[in-house]
Amino acid sequence: MNPSTAQATVMVDELLRCGISDVVLAPGSRSTPLALAFAAAEGRGDVTLHVRLDERSAGYLAVGLAKVTGLPAVVVTTSGTAAVNLHPAIVEADLSDVPMIAVTADRPPQLRGVGANQTIRQPAVFGRDVRLAIDMGTATREAGQVRYWRSTVSRAVAAATDALRPGPVHVNVPFAEPLTPEASSGWVESLEGRPDGRPWTADVRLVAGMSTPLDDVLDALLDHVDIPARGVVVLGDHDDTEAIGLVDELADMLGWPVIAEPSGNGAGCSTALSHGPLLLADGAFADEHVPDLVLTVGRVGLTRSVLRMIARAGLHVAVDARPEWSDPTRTADVVVASVPLPPEEAEFDESWLASWQRADVLAAAAVETALATGGSGLTGMQVARVVASAVPDGGLLFVGPSWPVRHVGSFAANTVQDAVILGNRGTSGIDGCVSTAWGAAFALQRNGGAGAVALVGDQTFLYDSNGLLAPAEEERPDLVIVVADNDGGGIFSQLEQGADEYADHFERVFGNPLGIDLVTLTRTTGIKAVGVDSVEALAEAIDDAVGAGGVHVVVARTCSRDVEAGILRAVQEAVGTALGSA
Repeated sequence: MNPSTAQATVMVDELLRCGISDVVLAPGSRSTPLALAFAAAEGRGDVTLHVRLDERSAGYLAVGLAKVTGLPAVVVTTSGTAAVNLHPAIVEADLSDVPMIAVTADRPPQLRGVGANQTIRQPAVFGRDVRLAIDMGTATREAGQVRYWRSTVSRAVAAATDALRPGPVHVNVPFAEPLTPEASSGWVESLEGRPDGRPWTADVRLVAGMSTPLDDVLDALLDHVDIPARGVVVLGDHDDTEAIGLVDELADMLGWPVIAEPSGNGAGCSTALSHGPLLLADGAFADEHVPDLVLTVGRVGLTRSVLRMIARAGLHVAVDARPEWSDPTRTADVVVASVPLPPEEAEFDESWLASWQRADVLAAAAVETALATGGSGLTGMQVARVVASAVPDGGLLFVGPSWPVRHVGSFAANTVQDAVILGNRGTSGIDGCVSTAWGAAFALQRNGGAGAVALVGDQTFLYDSNGLLAPAEEERPDLVIVVADNDGGGIFSQLEQGADEYADHFERVFGNPLGIDLVTLTRTTGIKAVGVDSVEALAEAIDDAVGAGGVHVVVARTCSRDVEAGILRAVQEAVGTALGSA
């Protein structure tokens, strides 16, 4: 066995010993030793191998798998720009604390810096965006190599799954030719690992974060402080499965409203609001409801109106265990690792919660009226509602950025209660969403979960349409991808760039209409697709696709972007009128 084959064989075996269950491979030549070793492992039933043409899609597929399993997925590329194409997914994994191991094949050091084909500066190419960067030595025929390979792999897995801050790890592996096995050559030492299938080095460092009562948290900050009766909890993007129950207990006891972003998964909280961002976008209501204390959980910042409330609060307690905790308003008075427990005693202002809940009911009625009278044509807000209602119990909803996630947050906030909501909220980019949804759905359903639905915009879909290119022989998840198609960047119509004074250049540099038939495009990949333009047709198409199983795309052709922006303004005006008449 030649050195490159021996190294790949050992590395794959050690990764399996460390619990790796999924590998995403982008085909290439220099990565041949790893590709053959992983294919052999798949043949033995030891790992699930996913093959993707586009390295960007491969990286985000790994993100989606890891978001659900909690285990690092391994993504393997060949050398050169193939490796660099992983960077967007690595940034998302970094900012979302998603475990991931990027293994990039490379040329040996003697071929670097001399103009050798497909050779770039790969060591540390991802900079500070990875938890650990390892540039391995080229395999040689000498004793001690197996111990080196196995201990390095164990360290990489430990860094990716660190209890305090999991995230991406980069292992750069130079392979010298020959890259394919040679049956005639021997090896100088046994390739075997630890007995009983143990990893070479087991990471058993224990880190525990205990919740403490809220009054103890505040006592550490201020002497003899009373728990304010006027508080608000904001649930941002997080992956703490225990946080929701703790938030519900705390908010219910104190009478505080809960405003949850979609991936905060707070719909089950008894005091959760349905239209929090719309309420706070009304200036008069926001002025009258400045909280004395705001408790934020995870990564917050989806809507400007909620951020303004956080910035104005008397005290800000941020719950985030990460070293780089979320505090976009720079107002956090104290940061704790877990949601505080309810205090033994606290004031309870019934009028505080009642005023929020009454306003929420008024806003709901205003929204219904405004959407019903908004004119003909399907809107993104209606698409969000239909999609949220169609998610199967025990399933998953993946929400893309820009208008889709905001529409779900403002118009379908409490619809999804018996399913998980996910999104790429680390960087909130449009890249990789199809692949992340695919990976998350696959991992969920492999463990007995129900069907998955994804909601993305047309530009988000186009940007990762390569994520649909999966080999025919690979198992596919039950995933319905709903595309809200307004032919361009809809959210810009609602922002400052959409003002009349920028109309001359808006379509060219912001709207960017491409006029692509997304149904036809999807069908060229072998995925079934249909187009709809009404609420009834959309609901029926999603229901049919969920029932059929497999991967389907439903293109919801919505009204024009400027019309939808106008409807959104009308909705906000209707909410303001309703609140003013209270």
